[in-house]
Amino acid sequence: MPFFQSFIGKTDAKKDVQTIEKATGSGKQEAPDFEGKWKYLQQGFNKLIDFLDKNMSKPFDYNEYADLYSTVFNLCTQKVDTNKKGGATELLYDRYRTCISDYLKSLVVVALKEKQGDGLLMEAVKRWRDHQLVVRYMVKLYNYLDRYYTKHNNRDDLRNVGLKCYQELVYGSIKKDMAQALLDKIYKEREGDLIDRSMMKDGITLFIEMGLGSLNAYDEDFERTLLQNTQSYYSIQSSKWIAEDSCPDYMKKTEEKLESEERRATAYLHTNTKPKLISKVQDELIRKHQTTLLNMDGSGLVALLKTGDKHEDLSRMYTLFDRIESLQPMSEKLRDFITEEGVKIHTNQCQQENIDAKGYIEELLKLHLTYSKLVNIQFKQNPLFLDALRDAFTHFVNLEVVSPGDKNRSTTAELISTYCDSIMKEVDKVGEENLDELLENIVKLFGYLKDKDMFLAFYREHLSKRLLVASRLNLDAERNFIGKLKMRMGMSFTQKLEGMIKDKSISENLRNDFKNYTTNKSITLPFDFNPEVLTLGCWPQMKIDKMTIPQELSVCLDTFKKFYDSITQQRKLDWIHSLGTAIVTGRFSAGTKEISTNTYQACILLLFNNQAEMTFQDIQNSLNLPPTEIKRNLLSLCATKAANLLSTDGNKKAVNPTDKFTVNADFESPQRRIKIPNVVVHVTQQQKQDISQKAQEERKYVIDAALVRIMKTRKILKYQELMTETIKQLSSHFQPDPKLIKRRVEDLIAREYLERDAKDSSTIQYVA
Repeated sequence: MPFFQSFIGKTDAKKDVQTIEKATGSGKQEAPDFEGKWKYLQQGFNKLIDFLDKNMSKPFDYNEYADLYSTVFNLCTQKVDTNKKGGATELLYDRYRTCISDYLKSLVVVALKEKQGDGLLMEAVKRWRDHQLVVRYMVKLYNYLDRYYTKHNNRDDLRNVGLKCYQELVYGSIKKDMAQALLDKIYKEREGDLIDRSMMKDGITLFIEMGLGSLNAYDEDFERTLLQNTQSYYSIQSSKWIAEDSCPDYMKKTEEKLESEERRATAYLHTNTKPKLISKVQDELIRKHQTTLLNMDGSGLVALLKTGDKHEDLSRMYTLFDRIESLQPMSEKLRDFITEEGVKIHTNQCQQENIDAKGYIEELLKLHLTYSKLVNIQFKQNPLFLDALRDAFTHFVNLEVVSPGDKNRSTTAELISTYCDSIMKEVDKVGEENLDELLENIVKLFGYLKDKDMFLAFYREHLSKRLLVASRLNLDAERNFIGKLKMRMGMSFTQKLEGMIKDKSISENLRNDFKNYTTNKSITLPFDFNPEVLTLGCWPQMKIDKMTIPQELSVCLDTFKKFYDSITQQRKLDWIHSLGTAIVTGRFSAGTKEISTNTYQACILLLFNNQAEMTFQDIQNSLNLPPTEIKRNLLSLCATKAANLLSTDGNKKAVNPTDKFTVNADFESPQRRIKIPNVVVHVTQQQKQDISQKAQEERKYVIDAALVRIMKTRKILKYQELMTETIKQLSSHFQPDPKLIKRRVEDLIAREYLERDAKDSSTIQYVA
C-alpha cells in the first residue's frame, strides 16, 4: 500500500496505533480539542524525524498514516475553539511552519555549524535530502490543509513553506562554504579524480530550490563563480598546452575537455548552465588561440593539408572552429593553400617547352579530387569551404598557359577539350567502370571556366574530327559526356553537339537508303561509298575546297547527289573532302595490300593508275589543291618507312615543285592492311585564334538573343538595368564585355528591335 494514498472522506478511521498516542475527543457533538490533536500530530512528526536517523523502511504503517491524515482533515473541517480569526486551519498552518522551523534549528543548523569542506558538503547534502523527504511526507499528511486553506487564503503552499524555512534558517549560513565545496569537487574532477556525482547533483539542486521558482539564488550564489573558475582554469590549461603541444595534440585535448564538460553539465548542473559553461571553455581553448593553431609552424592547417592524410585532424579542427562559429579564417587559409598548389602546377607547365594537355589537366583533376573530397567529407560541404574551393580553382583554371619565349599559348578551356579528345579516343584504356567518374570530374573542372563558350568551340572542333575521322568511335561515351554538360549548362549549350551526334545516326540510315536506291536503279559503283551528311548549323565551319575529283570518285558523288535530291527539297550538298577516308587496293611485286588513307592521299594514288611518273606540279594541276595540302600528303606517302608507297628523286623530308614521283613497285610489308599516317600538323596559334575569333563572333548573336529576350519580357528598362540583367544571364557561359553589349544594343536599335525613349535617352524600349 503506498504511503501517500489519499484518505479524504474516511473520517471514521479508528485503528490501533502502538507508537503514537491518539488524541481523544468528547464525541461528534463536542468541539475537538485542538491542542490534544496537535500533540498527536507532533508525535507523528517526531516519529518522522526519528525515521531519518534510524534507517527504517518507512516512518508510519498504514493505520498510523490514516489516523494522522484524518486528524488533519478533522481539524480543517470541524469547528475548533482556537481564539484565531481563521480558526483551526490558520492555527494549524502556523504550527506547521513552527514545527518545520524548530526541527531545522534544533537538528540541521546544529549539525552543519561545525562542518567545513567535504564534511560540510556531505552533511549539507544529507540534511537537504532529509529535509526534502520530511517536506514530502508532511505535504501529503497535510494535504487537505493545502487544498482547503492555502489555496483560498493566498498563502504559500506547504512545500514552499518548507523551502522558505530552510532558506531562512539554513541556506544563508552555508551557501558560501557549500558553493566553494562544490567548486572544489568540480576542480578535482577536472584534474582526474572520481567524485560522487549524485551528491553533486543534490547539492546543486539546493541552490536551484532556494530560488523558490527562480534561478536567482543558483545564478548568484553558485553559477557565477563556477563560470569564473572555469574561465580561469582553462586559461591556465590552454596557455600551457599551446606552448608545449602540436596543433593536433592541442585539438585532441580540447576535444576531450569539451566532451567531459558536456558530460559534467548534463550529469549535475542546471540545463541553463551548460551552454554558458561550454561557451567559456570554447572561448579559452579555441577562440583565444585560433590564429595560433591555424598558423602553427609544422603542425598548423597548411602542414596538415600538405601531409595529405591528416583527415581526422582536419575534421577535428573544422568541428572545433565550427563550435565558435569562426570558420572564415580556416576557409580563407584553405583557399590560399589550394590556390598556391594550383598556381604551382600552372607555373610548372609554363616552364615546359611543349604544352602537355593530358599531364596538365590530369594534375588539375587530381588536385580537385583531393580537395573536393576534403570539403565534402571533413568540412561537411560547408558553404564557406565550397566557396573557398571554387574561388581557388576559378583563379588558376582561368590562367593562360604560355610556354617559354611565348612559343605556345593555350587556355585551359582548350586544354580540357584536348584532354577530352584523348580520353574519347582511348575509352577502352580508361575502362567503362572508370569512365563515368572521370567524365563527371572533367565537367566539374570545366565548371570553373569563366569562358565556357571557348571550351565549346574547341570541343566542337575535336568532336567533329572524332565523328568523321576516328577509326574507333564510342557514341555511348560521347552521349554520356554531352549529357553531363547538358545537366550543368542547359539544353541550349549542348544543342549543336547533340545535333552532330544525331547527324551520325541519320547518315547511317541515309547510307542504307542509298544502297537500296542503287540496287533498285541497277547502278553499280566502282567501290563502296559511305557518305556522311552534316547539318551546316551544328558543325564547326569547315573549309570547302575545289578539288578536281578523279573519275572513279566523281561517279559516286554524282550518284549520291541524285539520290539525295530525290528525297529532299531545296537542300544543297557541299563536299568536304579533307575529312574523308578511303581504303585503296595496291598491287605490288610482293603482293596486294589494302591501304587506309585520307581522301587526298587516295586521290593522289589514283592518279598513278594513268601515269607512271608525275611531278609535284602535275599532281597539283590534276587535283587543284593548295600546294601545302599536296606537299603534306605526298610526304606521308613517300617519307615514312612503314608506308613508302611512292618513290621520289627529291628530298624525302621536303617536297619541291620539280620533284618527280613514281609508284614504289617493290614496296613490302608483313601486314596486309597498311595505314598511311598523316604528317603531324600541330595546331598553330593562328588556328587557335581562328577558333577563338569564331567563338567571339558567336557571342554577338548570343548577346542579341539575351537582349531581345529580356526586353520582350520587361518592355521598358533603364540602360544600366538592361546591362546588369544581360551580364547576369550570360555570366554562366562567358564573361560579357560591357562595351560589346553596348554595341549590340546600338545595333538592335539600328535594326529597330529596340528604341530609346524620346524623352529619356537612358531608357530603352522594346519594339513589338
